[in-house]
Amino acid sequence: MMRVLVGVLGFLFGVIAGVALLLGNPLAYFRGLPPLPPDLAPAKSYRWDDYRGMRGGVADLLGIAGRDAGVALMDPALQRVRAGIVVLPAGEGTPAALALKVSAIAEENSLWRAELGTHDYWSITWPGEGGVFANAYSNQWTLARDSFFALVLGNDSLAAAYPVTAPPPAAGVAAVTGATGRYAGFTGEIRETLYPAKDGRGVDWAVSIKVNPPPVAPR
Repeated sequence: MMRVLVGVLGFLFGVIAGVALLLGNPLAYFRGLPPLPPDLAPAKSYRWDDYRGMRGGVADLLGIAGRDAGVALMDPALQRVRAGIVVLPAGEGTPAALALKVSAIAEENSLWRAELGTHDYWSITWPGEGGVFANAYSNQWTLARDSFFALVLGNDSLAAAYPVTAPPPAAGVAAVTGATGRYAGFTGEIRETLYPAKDGRGVDWAVSIKVNPPPVAPR
């Protein structure tokens, strides 16, 4: 009986130690992008509670979660996709931007490579002005790691914010890839920040975009 108990305890401690080593993967510390200058790209805060598709938790990102019938997209080809319309508030007296955000679970996700990400696609429209299209890669590894250790240690050690936009696993950049209306010809970059939900209150996400005007053509 004692041998069985020791074996079970050894197995449990081994699992915990293995998970801890995985979540402490040093690769995660070298995957971030520098933030955009705040004077060029003020963050636009938004909530993403009203969505359809996968929930976006760790189990979803690893492809092992069950479907939530309340929000799941019925087409099997879309079970790894999350889509929703979000409102990006503007300054006083300026209409808010309406955005469509679509996220697809990255096939490259791996515990060993410290990758728990989605490929994100944005279409953002400012009423009467035009819009921009952007794509990026978001990696939520650091948040998952900190959440695990906070649970194990029984404390609230999560950071106030997590910049999740990271260099994509494959070739690509977090960039504005097209624009219309007054923004036609603009290029730029995009960054997202995730705020851990606390007691169901507060901001969930913020997005920052830097757009560069097209070069002046010589006459």
